[in-house]
Amino acid sequence: MSFKNLKSIKTKDMSEKAWLELRTHSLGGSDCGTILNMNKWSSPYKLWVQKCYPDLIEDDLSDNEYIYWGNTLEDVVAKEFERRTNKKVRRHNYMMYHKDYDFISANVDRVVIGENALLECKTASEYKKSEWQDDNVPGSYMAQCYHYMAVTGVDRVYIAVLIGGNHFVWKTIERDDEVIEQIIKKEVEFWNDYVVTKTPPPVDDSDATSKALNVFWQDTKSSSIVVEDSEASYFKAIHSINKQIKELQSEKKGYENNLKELLGENEKAVTNGYKATWKPQQQKRIDSKRLKEEQPEIYEKYIKEIKSRPFKVEETNG
Repeated sequence: MSFKNLKSIKTKDMSEKAWLELRTHSLGGSDCGTILNMNKWSSPYKLWVQKCYPDLIEDDLSDNEYIYWGNTLEDVVAKEFERRTNKKVRRHNYMMYHKDYDFISANVDRVVIGENALLECKTASEYKKSEWQDDNVPGSYMAQCYHYMAVTGVDRVYIAVLIGGNHFVWKTIERDDEVIEQIIKKEVEFWNDYVVTKTPPPVDDSDATSKALNVFWQDTKSSSIVVEDSEASYFKAIHSINKQIKELQSEKKGYENNLKELLGENEKAVTNGYKATWKPQQQKRIDSKRLKEEQPEIYEKYIKEIKSRPFKVEETNG
């Protein structure tokens, strides 16, 4: 199998900084699931910030333990796939680009020798085992495989995963041109509508979007705006929900106090289908007030200023 007809950039021996910079100029396989709202760790808004303003949200993969071990164990997973299937695979150290869209790229884990196919290597924790049962493959990984088929033209992608460090499975994802066509359509729309124009996509309710908003709008002006009537419902909804949360928290506290009274000196209570624990814990914390008074130089040396932007919605008399 040859990819000579595709535009490619060699990635072997490329520094992490250069590699991360290269990623910002196109949509890769892991971005596909984000665009399709299948990635719970990211969101279209966060991806938009990463592509348009990469300096604001650093994509330092080395600091992520899951990604670090996934990369470290990639070769182990590939070798086990070879052992179990009698297939041979090789690395392909190039960033490849779609023949029609130079902003859609693929950096694949392995190429299967003698077959028009790829191998994608994954690791997963034990608690995600159910996501791989029977013929199941997590949606974001399915999208990634179809994305790679779209770029490279291969007929299938094998995906192998080591779960919990001791359970190995592999699956076959066959080419589906209808699915691929829809994925490419979504990616082209995202790039042209949002990245090229630097227009943010609609926000959603994900933590990823919340964090991206906090980073993107961390610099402020001491000014105010008047919100149109069409968006005034946001205020009312947030205020109403906050009120409900406060009432529910108060109700919950009452039930907790009743259970604590029942527990008394006991650490555990059980009933049909439930259990409650109330155990003492000890924590060691730095007495920052005392440290500042007795060792001001040391305090100043290690103090870290954290910038935040608290968000509040309050009812007014206006």
